[in-house]
Amino acid sequence: MKKLLFGFVILVLLALVGCSQKEDSSNIAKLKDNPIESIASIEDQISDDDYDSMMNFGKAFVNLYTGAVAKQETVSFEHYILNENLLKFTNKMLELEQKQDLIGGMGVNFGLENEFKEAEYQQLDEDLYYLSLTFSNQGSGMSCKLLVQSDNKSLKIVDLYFGNKDGVDTVATGHPAVRKVDNPKLWDDPKWVDEVFEKLEKYESELSS
Repeated sequence: MKKLLFGFVILVLLALVGCSQKEDSSNIAKLKDNPIESIASIEDQISDDDYDSMMNFGKAFVNLYTGAVAKQETVSFEHYILNENLLKFTNKMLELEQKQDLIGGMGVNFGLENEFKEAEYQQLDEDLYYLSLTFSNQGSGMSCKLLVQSDNKSLKIVDLYFGNKDGVDTVATGHPAVRKVDNPKLWDDPKWVDEVFEKLEKYESELSS
């Protein structure tokens, strides 16, 4: 009787372990099946002056942002952006462009897998880099300008600009002809930040009406 009871306990334990392993495997599969989650958790460590790493960093950010718009998902940009004002702006821009996309108010096609074409790369200072990426999705051409700072081999975006014709950043931060992406302290300027968020608030109000 004791042997039967012991054997039953062992079978139950084995069944529980098996279920747990299946659940863990299922969770891992779900994470791998979600490319946006994979992009959001990209490592931002690079070697100094590493052109390929800089390009991969910029492309990953673009794919994360445009993919989030297309899939209507909330994502984290904390792996890419440290400045609180720029992070807040990027989160709000994503939210508003998702709303735009839902009502068909965008003049471009957003997607997760973009085809990257021309790229411009300049080192502006010892630890400051300018990156301009031209890309397309379903034949829709776009671009993204990034100002990237390197600190202890860690990359962080200190300014960004897509500048699409109907884009939120165009409305809030300026037309492509006048908007410069060369000031790493731009989002620390209280006057600039206040004006940008005032425009965002007005635009959101108009979008909701």
